[in-house]
Amino acid sequence: MNILKGNAQDADTRGTGWFVGFGDWTVLPGSDLLHVPKDQPLAGLCIKWYDHPESQESGPKPVSEGRTISILVSDGCFEVDFSTDPDFHPDAGVERVVLRRQGDFVAWGEGIYHRWRCAERTKVLTVRWGEAAARREEGGRADGAGEVAPSAAGRRS
Repeated sequence: MNILKGNAQDADTRGTGWFVGFGDWTVLPGSDLLHVPKDQPLAGLCIKWYDHPESQESGPKPVSEGRTISILVSDGCFEVDFSTDPDFHPDAGVERVVLRRQGDFVAWGEGIYHRWRCAERTKVLTVRWGEAAARREEGGRADGAGEVAPSAAGRRS
């Protein structure tokens, strides 16, 4: 499974603070999950800030597309399980990542199922994105113009 965990405060960003992006330091041994080439168009950028109450659980999630990173932005404890099996059968392999310290993060690529549980109240920032080329292959527009998120359909500002 294409999963990377770490802490943003501990990342060697060469003094910039940018731990996801196009800098050479975002290319880590064995993983390109945090690297986005400067000239690569992206599609489907989604950002979620959530104050999770203690004991909250996610329930079933669809298989991941593109890349996702969840970052703990407050004190607390947030557990994320990953599997290639939608039922999380132990024989299929389940990996648990526990985010405990501010800045702890987990990033994952496409084709992975995940579920989460908030063991202690905490705030989590999650960012999800895909490559524009993949969006074009699906028949959508590379720039995302004209698309409306299903949850936003029918809502007025």
